[in-house]
This record gives sequence, structure tokens and C-alpha cells, in this order.
Amino acid sequence: MATYGKHIQIGEPVLPAKGIEKALKAGALKDPRILAVLEDMGFPGIDWWTENMPERMVEVGIAEQNGAVVAGALAAEGFVPVIYSFLFANVGRALNQVRQSILVDRFNVKFIGREGAWGEVGISHNTIEGVGFSRVLPNLVILNPSDVVEAEKATEAMLQYHGPVLLRQESSPTPVRVFTDDYPFNIGKAYWVKEGSDATIIATGYMLTEAIAAIDLLEAEGLDVGILNMCTLKPLDVGAIIEASERSGAIVTAENASIIGGLGEGVAAVLAENLPAPMVRVGIEDEFSQSGLITPERDDLKIHFGLRAEDLVVSVKECIAKKERLRCRD
Repeated sequence: MATYGKHIQIGEPVLPAKGIEKALKAGALKDPRILAVLEDMGFPGIDWWTENMPERMVEVGIAEQNGAVVAGALAAEGFVPVIYSFLFANVGRALNQVRQSILVDRFNVKFIGREGAWGEVGISHNTIEGVGFSRVLPNLVILNPSDVVEAEKATEAMLQYHGPVLLRQESSPTPVRVFTDDYPFNIGKAYWVKEGSDATIIATGYMLTEAIAAIDLLEAEGLDVGILNMCTLKPLDVGAIIEASERSGAIVTAENASIIGGLGEGVAAVLAENLPAPMVRVGIEDEFSQSGLITPERDDLKIHFGLRAEDLVVSVKECIAKKERLRCRD
């Protein structure tokens, strides 16, 4: 049985959406500036908002470009608008308006965007490329929580941070609860779930659940593998990535997103500029997402995209082999 660090207590699966909803309610009760901006997509805890704060709900309909402009104007007047929709819509479809009306002036707008490899709505709405096209946007912080506790704390931090933030709500199987209630979340800081000397899995979002499952399989083969949880995808925790390279000399990234422009490429850039190490990226190759409404279909998608714990085990062993080959050359 693996030995995990402080603030780690593996529990039953719980939807991260529950943590987001809880934090939004608490934030709205404390801060009258917080507004819910809807784009014909509902909102976390919408029944509670409708009953308790209908005057703080703004419905713009299926007009995401208009929603971005409205949110930017509200923020310019001192409000804290939270836009909820699919990530392809509230950021992707409104990309120019988000750039011009929000990001250029660092207006205090918050985005909650749904996406990931699994989703009931299929290719058109269930994107996996949102991290890639969002990471290039200046002045935008990007968060991708891994469990219900981190989702709540990341939402709290998003509301307290002054400036534009995108919180990615993943479409995925329900992740296990990983963190204790006193987990110290900070924007821009990664967290060591487990230390290891043979390799390090740097995971984000749902893939932390698969990384934890992979550890038992790896330990059965005598491998000491660490896990670094990377909730903040922008800005990346450069220091923690370098530390992972120093500790293990072999890095595997794991993300429920395209490996093009995502966590893997960000980590690779940090390593290349600071402390190069053998690396393998686990994520979705150059293809679109699919539909996974029914549970067996979701299991099939996990196999199709290579996002299982077993796939991480193969990638970790591949990365360790790369490290050993480099040592032999020396």
C-alpha cells in the first residue's frame, strides 16, 4: 500500500461539481458583487440561485460573444461575473470578445468551462482542446481541479483572485476524493501527493484518480513512483516541475485533454529550459473527443484514449527505460 503525503486521504468517488456549487453559493453569500452569467446552459446550483438571488442572475442566451462583452462591462463596473457554459462556447466561440473585452484590461471575470474526453453531448460540445487554445491567452489563469475538495478550494481561490480565471470542469468518470478538508490550495502551486525516486507522474484533473490507481500496480513491480498534482495549468509551478526532475529523473504527464498545447507541452518546455529529463505524455492524441453517456461506453473510451491506470503503468516503465538508456550512454 502506497504511503501518501500530508492532506491526502483517499475516499469514495464524489463529483467535483458539488465542490464548485458549494463554493459559489458561499462566495455569493459573502460577496454581493458576484453575479451568475448564464448562456442557456444553467448554472451550478441554479435552483438555489433562482430562489435566493434571482436579481443576481443574467441570462444572455445562446450568444456567447455577447455574454463575454456583458461580463466585461459588468466587471468594469466592479462586479464579479461568473460565466458558466461549455468551454468551447464561453471561451472558444467568444474568443475575440474574451480577448478584447476581458483579457486586455484584466477584467475580473470568471469562467467555468465544461470539457473532457467523456461527455453525453459528443464531439460538437465535448471538446478536449480547450486547454491548448486557452493557455496562449495572456492574463488568463487556468485551473483544473482533481477532486471535490480541490474543486471547492479552487473555486474559492478563483473568486478571491482579482483578474480573469478559467476553471475547467471536466467531463469524466467520477474521480475519487483525494484531499482532506484542510488541504492548503494555492493558485500557481502544485502539490506532492506522493514522493518517488524512480519516476514522477505529473497529473491534472481526473487523471489524478488514475495515477493513484497506477501507483499500487507500479509498487507491485517494485517501482517507487511519485505523483505531483498540477491543478494550476497556467501559470505552471516551475519550481515543482524542476524538483520532480531532480527527484526522479523521469517524468510522465497525465491529462484528460489533448496533449497538443496542454499540460505535457507546458511541462516539457519547463524541463527543456531548466533541467531536461526523459518524458512521456499521456493524454488524448490528435483526435476529437467522443460521446460517453452510458457507463460501459465511458469504460470503452478510457481504453480507446489510453487513459487507464494500466496505460500510465506502461508509460511510466517506458520513461524509466529511457532514463536507464541515458545512464548507460554516460
